[in-house]
Amino acid sequence: MTAGAPDRCRAWTVVIPLKPIQLAKSRLSRLPGPLREALVVGMALDVRDAALGCGCVEEVVVVSRDPRWRPVLGRPGLRFVSDSPEDSLNDALRRGAVAARQGGHERGIAALTGDLPALTADELGSALRRASDCASSFTADARGTGTTLLAARSPSVFHPRYGARSRLRHLRAGASELRMPRRSGLRQDVDTSDDLAAAVLIGVGQHTRAVLLGHERAELVSLAPRR
Repeated sequence: MTAGAPDRCRAWTVVIPLKPIQLAKSRLSRLPGPLREALVVGMALDVRDAALGCGCVEEVVVVSRDPRWRPVLGRPGLRFVSDSPEDSLNDALRRGAVAARQGGHERGIAALTGDLPALTADELGSALRRASDCASSFTADARGTGTTLLAARSPSVFHPRYGARSRLRHLRAGASELRMPRRSGLRQDVDTSDDLAAAVLIGVGQHTRAVLLGHERAELVSLAPRR
């Protein structure tokens, strides 16, 4: 089922799960450690800014056991929940959803990955407006096999099924797919240097761009103009 596109948008809590900084993006391990960690932080900052800048989003919950994220990301409208080293990604997202419910607000719950450097507030808002008309919905990644956004109109129907072939898992669970262009900041997550190059061609946010500009000699990618 493909979701429609209503004009209205309900209020949402966005849950962003983040690994400890030094463990994140292991597939970029051929990059120097400080550069890889700077990219991890830059991407998370750009996702935070897109979420907090979106008119549909009333709260952002970051789930991580790494205390370094607090001073890096801390802003009004954002709070932190700690996960456990034994938690899977799905466990971490459920912790974030529980924390959102404890606030006593009747908001939708949207899980958003922290590696979407080309995401914009307008693009996120467009997806959440469409998600407002669905019990549960999701956006696939650029490869068409994973999931970058999972939205549930009510916490009671928030059932993350991340992992291998999560797009298919979410479809089989009855979630509606929010169709987005393949070259979309909401779909372009970053696991490899090719993914990073694709995100740059779309147009990365200011924090990721600053990291890349500061490491031009590393010859990571050719920077494209910000859209």
